[in-house]
Amino acid sequence: MTRPRDTQAGFTLIETLVALAVLAVGSVTLLVGVERHVAGMRGLSDRVAARWVAENALAATTLGVDMIPAWSNALGVDWTVRQEVLPLAGSGLSAVTARVFDPLQGPDGALVALTAYLAIGGTDQ
Repeated sequence: MTRPRDTQAGFTLIETLVALAVLAVGSVTLLVGVERHVAGMRGLSDRVAARWVAENALAATTLGVDMIPAWSNALGVDWTVRQEVLPLAGSGLSAVTARVFDPLQGPDGALVALTAYLAIGGTDQ
């Protein structure tokens, strides 16, 4: 003789699968959020390091010394630095812009561009 089934004995297979699906969706959502946060922090640290390198380049120009390769290395990355000097007519100053590029992204876009106004180059009087 068979005993009658107790319907309150536990979870059914469908209920268990639904619970696992909800947990999976929640886990994937959390993982995507963490990955975005890590990528954002990586971008921020890259911009901070690029700014340090740009400040080094402007300091070297201000002091009238050549930029040595060690000054363009920050956080283990050898950053590409390009400087542009534009004399400002009638002021005796030049606008010096240091642009720092990520070597992995190429020359398409600078991470940082800093401009300083220095008394270098020709003087228009």
